[in-house]
Amino acid sequence: MKTPASLIMLLALLGVPTIAGAADKDTAGSGDGVDTSNWQCKFCAYETGSSGYVDAGIGYLSQDSFKFGEYTGLTDKGPYFVGDALYGYRDKNGHYLDLDARNLGLESRSLDLEGGKQGKYELFFNYQELPHFISDSAVTPFIGSGSDNLTLPPGWVRAGSTGGMTALSGSLQQEDLKTKREIYGLGVRFFPGSKWQTTVKGRHEIKEGTQATAGSFLFNSSQFVQPVDYVTDELDISATYNGKRLQARFAYYGSMFSNNDGSLTWQNPYTSPFGADAGQLALAPDNTFQQLLASIGYQIGKKTRLTADLAVGRGEQDDDFLQPTLNPAFLPGSTPLPRNSLDGVVETINATIKVNSAISERWQFNAAYKYNDRDNQTPQATYNWVVTDSAPAAPRTNLPYSFTQNALNLSADYRLQKNAKASVGFDYDTIERTFQEVDETRDSTVWGKISAMAQDNVNVVLQAAYADRSTSSYTAVPEIVPPQNPLMRIYNMADRQRLSTALQVLATPRPTVSLGAGFEVASNNYDKTEIGLLNSLEWSANVDASVQVSKKTNVHFFLNHQQISSDQAGSQAFPVNPNPNWSANEDDTFNTGGVGVKHKFEKRKIDFGADYVLAASTGEITVSGQPFPDLTTTLNSLKVYANYNFKKHLTLQGSIWWEKYDSEDFQLDGVGPSTISNVLTLGETSPSYDLYFLSLSVRYKF
Repeated sequence: MKTPASLIMLLALLGVPTIAGAADKDTAGSGDGVDTSNWQCKFCAYETGSSGYVDAGIGYLSQDSFKFGEYTGLTDKGPYFVGDALYGYRDKNGHYLDLDARNLGLESRSLDLEGGKQGKYELFFNYQELPHFISDSAVTPFIGSGSDNLTLPPGWVRAGSTGGMTALSGSLQQEDLKTKREIYGLGVRFFPGSKWQTTVKGRHEIKEGTQATAGSFLFNSSQFVQPVDYVTDELDISATYNGKRLQARFAYYGSMFSNNDGSLTWQNPYTSPFGADAGQLALAPDNTFQQLLASIGYQIGKKTRLTADLAVGRGEQDDDFLQPTLNPAFLPGSTPLPRNSLDGVVETINATIKVNSAISERWQFNAAYKYNDRDNQTPQATYNWVVTDSAPAAPRTNLPYSFTQNALNLSADYRLQKNAKASVGFDYDTIERTFQEVDETRDSTVWGKISAMAQDNVNVVLQAAYADRSTSSYTAVPEIVPPQNPLMRIYNMADRQRLSTALQVLATPRPTVSLGAGFEVASNNYDKTEIGLLNSLEWSANVDASVQVSKKTNVHFFLNHQQISSDQAGSQAFPVNPNPNWSANEDDTFNTGGVGVKHKFEKRKIDFGADYVLAASTGEITVSGQPFPDLTTTLNSLKVYANYNFKKHLTLQGSIWWEKYDSEDFQLDGVGPSTISNVLTLGETSPSYDLYFLSLSVRYKF
């Protein structure tokens, strides 16, 4: 049978290679077949060679601000180097090399490097710096911030309150609170066969810096600076199989955390009738975690798929305990600890099994079961201890908390018609706990969703859910000292009813116009709670739009409003009277809006864009009818950029970023180091700034 000439012509126009007449017994071997030596496969094109770009330039920040550069490193007034690079290489044999370097002039710089031979092996390396600039307004009289030993300055005068510390104001020194993480990643991936893939990855992370902490001596406390000097090493080994019907993954994960500072010692700035001149805090202990994982997916016929995951882990912590006290008055007579370390061991099991089946063109069923178990095997012991180095306390026994979770999720989808679908589901979740106020919680959720497409350009999704949590009897844990109020209910272990609904509308009235709007509301009622969270209500609304005004101009905007309200009750008179005698209400409001435009001046080879965002939040707290000052934040941010392509390979890039941020927090504002008589604070203030960042760079493309 001959290939039709019309089909040959069509394939040729598409660039698909054919050998016409090869199966035709009348022409085979006759030399009359079509000559395909000059044909090219357009769909088989494979770019080889090098490509990429390099950005280099300068930026300028107009004002110092830790808040503005909290996670970027743009914190100090002055110039910055602007540098990025992207490089890619391919050859005809499948060898490749990719390099991506970002923010080379900032403390948030990163480098990703990957290379190898496609389908055979891959090598990859990455480096990343992640800064966190916390505060630049902290002050402290302590000497040695950033180390594990804090001392008071010479001539310090101890007093019973901060007001009597006569040397305080003259001893204050500024201490910046900031941390920085350096992450190194290295790995290799092999493809031993068309269906197999093996990966070995290693990760080394160093986190250094300082952060705020506090310590106390009975009723007097001090804020001071804690050192951060962590090292975390991770190893991930996996093998993956990807067959036509069966997919599987087997993996090992290991993590080792070490803290180079095991404790923090500080001198007591207050006078102490108990002889407590110094205190000591234990810092994060060294620990390890290992996990084995297996994951399998299997296609049962054309309509049903089964997946299963199983992970078994073990965490250990065996750091030596600190001595019970530094107070010489109690140290000689203190009872030896029952062991030298915690000998902490926690074993975990996480398992999931899922089934998805399309039993017909209209019906699809989904079922999932999840099992999580945390078995804390840390041995119990009774410890004698000293309260804040000031007084012996009643012995306490450690409580190795464990839990077991079983969760079942069932759902069904029904195709009502071509453009409409209905879904219903039922979720059931139980958690059994040890050494907690509630032995078992049971969460049941029923939900439904309808999605429909109207006139091929309006999509509407409506969903609603009702959830009910019931608990076993609520009993205060007897081992906890001092005892808990029997009327108190912790919100995540309290009886609760939750009702939620959401509506989402997406429309494209024209190919160049897209519109969206949404509304969500959720209410929680804790009807059996007398002391604790009583109820909460959360709702939000949003609209957004994108309009392609012309081939060269695009405009977009968005608006979002969210409000969260809650009521709670408490008791200040326990244990004399456990009944509630105060109440609190909290209302949080968040408003966000933005507008942006992009335009291309084609003849002048200029790209232009601008984005403006306004975000504001307010927190209102009222306790027993008395309002606290509002917590407020306001952010105005404007970014304008322009790119000029003055040559084929050269582009001049310029931008200006203006931002204004204001915040008010009554917990910080007006609270100096000596404002509270029994709390020596760091005297931090709410951040605010009004600044701009200018950037000018050149991009070279190759």
